[in-house]
Amino acid sequence: MNFHYALVDDLISREEFEKRVFTRIEESGGLLDEDAAALLVVADCGRRHLRIRDIKPGPTLFSFFGKVLSAGEPETFTRSDGEEGFRASILLGDATGRVEVLLWDEKAGAAGEIECGEVLEVIGRLSARGGRSVTALALRKSHVIIDCPLQTDLRCADPTGSGDLVVRIILIGEQKTFSRRDGREGAMVPLLIGDASGTARLVCWEPTVLDGCKAGESVRISGVRSSFRGDEVEFSLNDRGRISPAEDEVSVPITPLAEVQTGAYVSVSGTVTAVMPPRSFTTRNGRESRVRNIDLADDSGTVRLALWGDHALSALLPGDAITVWHARGREGRDRTLEISVGQGSHIHLPAAEWGEISFEGTVVPSCYGPTIDNGTEAYLIGGDLLPGLEVRAEGTVHGRVITPHSVERVALSIQSLERRFEGVMARLRADPDA
Repeated sequence: MNFHYALVDDLISREEFEKRVFTRIEESGGLLDEDAAALLVVADCGRRHLRIRDIKPGPTLFSFFGKVLSAGEPETFTRSDGEEGFRASILLGDATGRVEVLLWDEKAGAAGEIECGEVLEVIGRLSARGGRSVTALALRKSHVIIDCPLQTDLRCADPTGSGDLVVRIILIGEQKTFSRRDGREGAMVPLLIGDASGTARLVCWEPTVLDGCKAGESVRISGVRSSFRGDEVEFSLNDRGRISPAEDEVSVPITPLAEVQTGAYVSVSGTVTAVMPPRSFTTRNGRESRVRNIDLADDSGTVRLALWGDHALSALLPGDAITVWHARGREGRDRTLEISVGQGSHIHLPAAEWGEISFEGTVVPSCYGPTIDNGTEAYLIGGDLLPGLEVRAEGTVHGRVITPHSVERVALSIQSLERRFEGVMARLRADPDA
């Protein structure tokens, strides 16, 4: 009885709840047991058991039944105050969906007594971490019958499956270091992955797990954990994870521009038709950042893209054929649809057209961004460079665009000046009206 009273303790007193339960039992002639009668009283108060797909944020507790699809072992973690805590995760499902249920501290020990296929009754609320994870305040085994398959796929757009993640690696980012709470140095690598359901970010907290992996490969990832950042899916992988080649090639869908919807994460491909200069602005936390608009067209139409942060410094020209992975449709300032390309997104140009280059020249401004000019040739260069600098850029070249691996200042030599003067004179002789 105490189990169900937690659902209505903000509505009636315990004494009133018990009175109503016993009244229900008497009215049934003893056909109802205490649990069944308590459920009816909870329903009389307007608090019904939910189906998993109906779980939504709210100020009150909720309850639901779910079949156990998987149950993780309890894990230890260190709280911000230095104390040790325990955490376990179980995956529950019904005919309408699946949900991760989190057990903390003393409740985490119950995970070892839970078996796949059992049905649990859960009282909880949505986790403070955001997303759809439920923090269990109380749970117990139930004899309710639920029709739900035990084997479920784990997909980029549906992170509540119980199997492995079979995906294509779209991007492996740069390794970053950080300091752990105990003072030791750690490392992480961000990845962008995709499958037939869409794309998602993955953070690998043990870089050696990625040894031998390359962008473009199809892989099977075991031991991955899913979470939400706001309403965005994110996966994480630690040293217990494993990555192996997938049996089949994984394809990631490209959404036609005319079918992009507000709020949806999509990957799109097309030709750049217009490039606007970057604009600077100050973020809410006081940092300076940039945004830049470009227009992208495919056979279905044209859409404005907003490139945020470092993406705003991407060296792009009209006519470039690009693919943008993991961007989000949203309503722009003029209330028309635009695609937001921000942190976690990736802009890709066809690799077959890239080559290596080392180029020296003077940085000059242009409407498309910084350009390096040596008097005879000029290349658009990605990055934020001050006009007038004499630099040497080494990196990859795509058409008239350089993506630099390194940029260093150099002294302007007499030979360089003479070479540029000769180049200017040659152009004047070729076009006397210039």
